[in-house]
Amino acid sequence: MRAASDQRGFTLMEILIAITIMGLVMASIGTAFSQLSRGAKALESGGKESIALGDALRWLGRDLEALYVERIPLYTTGESNEDPYRITLSQERVGGASVSLLRFTSLDHLPFGEAASQGVAEIVYFVTEVDGALWLHRSDRLFFHDPFDRDAGHPVMMKGVRAFQVVCIDADGNEQERWDSDSDTYGQATPVAVKVRLSTGSRTERSMEALFILRSVRKEIL
Repeated sequence: MRAASDQRGFTLMEILIAITIMGLVMASIGTAFSQLSRGAKALESGGKESIALGDALRWLGRDLEALYVERIPLYTTGESNEDPYRITLSQERVGGASVSLLRFTSLDHLPFGEAASQGVAEIVYFVTEVDGALWLHRSDRLFFHDPFDRDAGHPVMMKGVRAFQVVCIDADGNEQERWDSDSDTYGQATPVAVKVRLSTGSRTERSMEALFILRSVRKEIL
C-alpha cells in the first residue's frame, strides 16, 4: 500500500489571516474609489463655478461696452439736481464683507425674463446676504428715475460669492475704489477702464479678474 499523503488543509488561523488581508484590500479599494468620486465631484463643481464666474463677467463687460453718460454742462436739472446719466462706484459692507456697488447707465437694455425694448437703462451690480451667503445681483431698469430698491427681486447672477471688488482707473492710470462721473473730485470724467475681481467657491476659492476698457457714449453725440 502507498503511504498517506502529507498534504493538509488550511488551519483556522490561516483562514482568518487570509480573510483579514482580503478585508484590508477591499477597504483600500473602497477608499480609493471614494476619493476618486469626491475628486470627480469637486472637478465638476469647480467647473460649474468657473463657468458661472465667466458668465457674470461677460454680462458685466457687455453692459459696460454700452456705457451711456452725459456731460454736466448739457444736463438740464429738473426737480432733482442729480444727473441720472452717469457712472458711480462705491463700497459697502454686506454680511461682514466689503463689496462694491456699481451703477451706470447703458444702452444695452436686456433684463432677464422680459421682452427687450429700446431705451437707456440703469444697470446696477450689487451684493446681498441671503441665509448667510452672498449673492451677486444685476438690476436692469429702463425707467430708473425712481429710487433704487434692492429688495425688488432683481435677478441673481451668482450665489456663494466670496468677493466682488471693482476699481475704476483714471486717466493717470490710478485705481480708484470710488467714482462719480458728476463729481468735481473726479474731474466730471468717465473712467478710462474698470477692473473687476469676482470670486466664489464652496470649498476652494475660485477667482477671475477682468479689465474692461470703456468706450463711453456721450449723449451729445447721439
